[in-house]
Order: sequence, then C-alpha cells, then structure tokens
Amino acid sequence: MKNNPIENQELTIYYSMQCPYIHSNIEKIKQYCDTNGVPASFIEVDTLQKAKELPRVFNNWGVFYKGNFETVNLLDIAYLERILKK
Repeated sequence: MKNNPIENQELTIYYSMQCPYIHSNIEKIKQYCDTNGVPASFIEVDTLQKAKELPRVFNNWGVFYKGNFETVNLLDIAYLERILKK
C-alpha cells in the first residue's frame, strides 16, 4: 500500500465531491482554519488520474499534516484540533 509522506507541511486535505457530506465539512474546516490562522491546502481530486497520483490510497478524503498521513475520516473540529496539536 502506498503510504508516502508529502512535501507540504501545512494541513493538506485531498477530497472528492462524491460524498454528499464533504462540501459542508470542507466549509467548516476552511472557516476554522481562517479564524484560527491555520495554513491549509484543500485539493479537489476530480479525476481517476489525480487519485492514482496521490501518495496514499484514496477514497474521497485524505488528511495530511506536517507531511504525514493522518486519516481518511471526515473531520469534525475536535478531531482537527487533535491533529493540529501533534
């Protein structure tokens, strides 16, 4: 299984809009990051080719922080804060 770190050290979320909950989740996380000065990248994966090029197996959602893979689970604010404390 692919499990490579990424170069980007900020909070990085790869996502696909195939799940109906992702849009609202992205908006909540963007708002949190803007309010709290957390640098973040949100990268939409909208083609099979993009999904194949990712550093990890992808199923609609992938979170990296400080270059390391964190989760494929959608984030709530409490989970996001735990990741950011690492």
